[in-house]
Amino acid sequence: MHYHLVGIGGISMSGLKKLLEEMGHKVTGSDLKFGGHKKENITSDIDVVVRTSAVNPGSPGWVEVEEAERLGIEIKKRSEVIGGITKDKKLITISGMHGKTTITSLIGLTLIGAGLDPTVLVGEKLREFDNDVVHIGKSDYFVLEACEYDRSFLDFYPDIAIINNIDLEHLDTYPGGVEEIVEAFSKFTANIKSNGTLILYGKDENLRKVADVAREDIKIIYYDESGVLGYDIKLPGAHNKINAAAALALSKSIEIDDGVIRNVLKTFNGAKRRLEYYGEAGGALVYDDYGHHPTEIKATIAALREKHPEKKLAVVFWPHQYKRIKPLLHQFAQAFSEADFVIIKPIFFVPGRDEKLEVESEDICAEIDKETVDAEVLTNDKEILEKLRTLSKDWVILTLGIPPVYKIAEELTGA
Repeated sequence: MHYHLVGIGGISMSGLKKLLEEMGHKVTGSDLKFGGHKKENITSDIDVVVRTSAVNPGSPGWVEVEEAERLGIEIKKRSEVIGGITKDKKLITISGMHGKTTITSLIGLTLIGAGLDPTVLVGEKLREFDNDVVHIGKSDYFVLEACEYDRSFLDFYPDIAIINNIDLEHLDTYPGGVEEIVEAFSKFTANIKSNGTLILYGKDENLRKVADVAREDIKIIYYDESGVLGYDIKLPGAHNKINAAAALALSKSIEIDDGVIRNVLKTFNGAKRRLEYYGEAGGALVYDDYGHHPTEIKATIAALREKHPEKKLAVVFWPHQYKRIKPLLHQFAQAFSEADFVIIKPIFFVPGRDEKLEVESEDICAEIDKETVDAEVLTNDKEILEKLRTLSKDWVILTLGIPPVYKIAEELTGA
């Protein structure tokens, strides 16, 4: 079959492209990064047009979806296609608002290390996968990062489902807040195959609500950070102890030798943009992280404080999604309370996915100032770089937020 991927240059689509090509399908695509989106990209020989949840009316890629509709070509979401690929696999899914990528990576590497030869599809590039997001194995095992955004995970039918947490996130698709999110996760557990397994972080009250409505034939396993006492975990931070505990719970549930996961936990450096170390700039240590939610920001800053307790911390944050920033404004300020200096770039706007609300980066700064942390809004990267280059070996610099912000870390270190 001929698949056309709208937004083929994105992380999520690049893994699907490789999977489809491995299955023998023809794959074409379009992306803003090269050539852009136009209706001429949609030709009559295409069998299926695939879009992500980010491609909606008003977004640049929608013109191709409309052309596919006009030509009578089947249109599917990315999650629907992956759901079809995985329906007959021994599917292990990892969901939750935070920690998905790290847990998926740990589990995938553990199954590989155990000789189970899984296919693994993760949400960020791994060095262990030759800087790719997918590892293609030959067995029936499939380890999948299953995102809850736009309820995409409802297209998956796992044998084992791991849910790490529920938090106030993705408010553009869950306007009803936590109650609506819990309802969606509860619906997801109904997708677990007969006599399957549900693995949950036991200290999350909302996940306990999900467990309460799970089918009786589903085996429920709880984990928490105490499970990894005595294990050497290379990734810093309390949140990574929880992530490691999730991977350990899965490993035990399918009876993988303990030595295999011990080795993975002891050696795994993390996925790209997960507290990724870039090098030094004038003696200051430079890191980058994808964290974009207050819970993630707080955890990342705490991890750096744990790793470098003697140093000061400067953060460059590029926020996105007005629908996330406005209701969580105070939580964002609190998340930065352990930093010494914060630079905020203007909120990144995504056409077709977000709408501008009455909140700006200046409002984040004003709230951070209340936490007695110096903060300012800077738009120009040159100005940001000049300010950061004045910092000495007494500092750690963290770039944080949507992907383009890592270019500041690259520029600082020459990486």
